Formats: sequence, structure tokens, C-alpha cells
Amino acid sequence: MNPAWLAGSADRERTVGVLRAGFTEGRLTQDELDDRVTRAYAARRYSELWALTADLPSGPFPYPGALPALSYPQAGPAVPTDAEPVSNWHSAAALVITALVIFTLAALVTAIATAHAQPVPVQPLPVQPFHAQLAPFITRLGHA
Repeated sequence: MNPAWLAGSADRERTVGVLRAGFTEGRLTQDELDDRVTRAYAARRYSELWALTADLPSGPFPYPGALPALSYPQAGPAVPTDAEPVSNWHSAAALVITALVIFTLAALVTAIATAHAQPVPVQPLPVQPFHAQLAPFITRLGHA
């Protein structure tokens, strides 16, 4: 890409994402983040956006494969090789059991309330007939 090319909204948003990641990782202070985000949204060209992120890594910190390996003394496996893998099924089982107890109690309360419910007597409301005296209005309209 040419640094003189005009940047688009998506380019500015990507730059702001890199800046926010740098802040989250502790590479920028809140003031630096605010200043750079403001400048990113005001940037017109790629060169302006690149200048805002030039001192930040362009992704996660690389795996230290290129660094010299450190040798640690081997004392044998800390976990027996025939041990079962760690599983978090206990919390899932507790959640399922709790849900079953709650639904069972709700069904029981509903059944008891329905069995002991007494019918409520419903009385119809009295309906008053409506009589409109339209004769005075009709005669006035006829004479007008």
C-alpha cells in the first residue's frame, strides 16, 4: 500500500482496535490511548495511521521459539501418567440438578394450587339501555 493513499473508515477502525489492544496489554496509558484514538479518527492517509501504531506490535507477542531454550532439571512427571484427565463435569452436574429441583418444585406448587383452587363466581354486569334524545337536534338541523 502507498502511504499517501487515503484511508477509509474501516482502516481507521482497525487502527483503533490495535490501539485498544495496546492499552489492554498495558502498552499505552489512558491519556495516550485517548490522544491516539482522536488522531486515528481524524487521519486522512495511511501514513498517519501507521505512525499511530508504529511503536506497537502488530499482533500477539510471538512464541519464544527464537529465544534460547531454558533447561530445567527433570524431576519426573508431577502427575502420574495413568491419572484421569481433569474434568469440570461436577459444576455442570450441579447446575443440571439445581435446574431439575427448581422445575420440580414449580410443577408441584402449580399442581397443588390448581387442585385446591375454587371457582370464582362471575356475575354479569348490569347493562343499562342507552336512549338518546335526538329529536331536538334533528329538528334544529332541519330548520337551519
